[in-house]
Amino acid sequence: MKLDKTAMRAHAPELAYACVLLALFGIALVFPRSGAFSPAQLPFVLTRGRLSLVGILCGWLPGLIALWKLASPFLRTSIDVARAETFAAALLSTLQSALAIGAAFAHAFVFAGRASYFAAQGALAWMWLGLSLAFNAYSLAGLIRLLGQRNAAYGEYEAFRAALGKGEMRGLAALKGRHGIQRRMTLVFTVFIFATIGVLAAVLLRDFSQTILAAVIDKGEGLAERAASVVKSSVGDRIAVEDYFTIEAKKNEGVAFPFTVLTYYRRDPKTGSLSALESTDPARVGRPSPLGKAELSGTDHLVDRAAGTIEFRAPVYLSKVYLGYVSVVYESDVIFEPYFRTQVKVWSIAALFIYIAFFLTYLIGRSIVFPILFLRMSVNGISQSLARMMKGEVRVSADALRYEDRVTTEDEIKELSLEIGDMTGVIRGVIPYISATTLKHADTAASISERRELAFLFTDIRGFTTLCEGRSPEEVVRLLNHFLQIQADAIHASGGDIDKYVGDEVMAMFEGPDKELKACRASLAIRRAMAEERERSRAESRTEISVGIGINAGPVVFGSVGAKDRMDFTSIGDTVNLAARLEGANKTYGTKSLVTESVAEKVAETLLCREIDLLTVKGKTKPARIYELLQEKSASSPKLERLKADFEEGLFAYRARAWDKAEKAFSALAKELGDEPSLVFLRRIELFRESPPEEGWDGVFEMRVK
Repeated sequence: MKLDKTAMRAHAPELAYACVLLALFGIALVFPRSGAFSPAQLPFVLTRGRLSLVGILCGWLPGLIALWKLASPFLRTSIDVARAETFAAALLSTLQSALAIGAAFAHAFVFAGRASYFAAQGALAWMWLGLSLAFNAYSLAGLIRLLGQRNAAYGEYEAFRAALGKGEMRGLAALKGRHGIQRRMTLVFTVFIFATIGVLAAVLLRDFSQTILAAVIDKGEGLAERAASVVKSSVGDRIAVEDYFTIEAKKNEGVAFPFTVLTYYRRDPKTGSLSALESTDPARVGRPSPLGKAELSGTDHLVDRAAGTIEFRAPVYLSKVYLGYVSVVYESDVIFEPYFRTQVKVWSIAALFIYIAFFLTYLIGRSIVFPILFLRMSVNGISQSLARMMKGEVRVSADALRYEDRVTTEDEIKELSLEIGDMTGVIRGVIPYISATTLKHADTAASISERRELAFLFTDIRGFTTLCEGRSPEEVVRLLNHFLQIQADAIHASGGDIDKYVGDEVMAMFEGPDKELKACRASLAIRRAMAEERERSRAESRTEISVGIGINAGPVVFGSVGAKDRMDFTSIGDTVNLAARLEGANKTYGTKSLVTESVAEKVAETLLCREIDLLTVKGKTKPARIYELLQEKSASSPKLERLKADFEEGLFAYRARAWDKAEKAFSALAKELGDEPSLVFLRRIELFRESPPEEGWDGVFEMRVK
């Protein structure tokens, strides 16, 4: 069967561990070492030859699972638990490595009676234990990860963490190096559990050690004194002394704390030297005492750490005559074997418990931490949306500010999440009433003002008053919002920003090197949308409306204006005023969109504009040359090209007072194309024929209304 490379890559850690486990299993089987850990022999050695269920589970089952894992990629139908990415596979891997760890600990519990046990274990045993611990931690981590993935919100949080780690979440760079609450909680609880178990185990083991030592001292001193008493009472009876030592040797078999040797050292009356007269170890008989000629005054004991023994000595006196002493020697390893076994079990179980507690604390802590993490993620979503709006990166819209409640618990965190949702609802309700400009400067601590180059677009709905007649206030507001929404969509789509609404008027601003072009294209988009509305109104026999548009660009003073508790950011200056006046001038000329000369020059290569007039608006003496925005050049028709050329020819004749020539040009446009500006100039020509302008007249028209 052809192997799936993707599946093999997913299996890689499991297969690698299985191969190593089987290799160690085989090495221990082929090259056995006396007393060393052997997984293959574990079921027999734990019970001295009989099969042990614990040995089978811990010694053989991990190897059988390893064999099955190695075979699973070759099977025609792969069982689900053989797939590394499944929950069952992670659970199986955790069980396999846990049993392998249990094998090493079970062997130690049975055979680790002294420190030499660990020195006798070769690299194989330590590799078995170390790799199994590492793979078990890997499997448990995968198990916890898969459990987390069952929660849909956790997947979102992982993506959030990844974005945070890459620095994609603005304003949170300082948090990148900090430890998460779950990690800190796990660390704190693990340290607390470690300290608690460590102190408790150390105290209990110390007490147990002292208890064993006290029992051995009591037994050793008692045996030495008892033997000294027997020797004293049988000074002249060598056979009785020998019988006593033989009896003690037999009694020593199978006791909890057996002595190594019991010896009577007799003092030579002539030389005063001491030598072994009787001993449970025949090889010691005749040997001199390590005390030389020293005389014991009372029972004592000597701990020889180098030799690993404890010796108890009791003097033998007869009528105050020192005859010698009795020595009882115990091996330290034999005495402390129960303590050492208990120590191995206690520290092993404590280490396993701390190891398991680490993962359990992390796992159980998720039920506490997850709601907090999800709450943080949801709040961050609101924060990031607001931040992007304030930076002008996204359009200011209530729809972009949505709070997603991911907390599913029924506790105070859930209540907090609901309250944050309510607060977000309030902010969503306020957002539509705040201009983007104001929101962008909302984090400014004090009022500011600066000079900026901006383009402004003013609109006003024509015929709206007539449309509102006979309608309810609710219907009027609905219609107004509908028409304003059409204009707002066109402005936003062209890269502009709504500065403010004043009744049925709109003030929009554009910035950037192509601000004039963006404003003009927004104007054309508004006219197209409103033309579609007029078609629908005509089809439904409703009142038709249109929009007048004025555009200007130039320097303005931009800043915060208002009272301390209610401020707004807006633009002030002649540039703004002229744009507003041009919007009103459309009524005078019968045009749809009027722009200033500076704007027309900026868009001349892209858009078709015709000069309309040279006028002075109310409150100003300097004349402004104004143009009508007609169409994109790429979409213009020959009719529009003729309209521009013939009108500007008539305008030139008009300013030169060539009334007949001007009248001819304007009349043709008015008659053939229905051009309203041409009709305006025809009326002017008629008036100027009756009352010619003064000498020095330069064709400037003074507009006295706003």
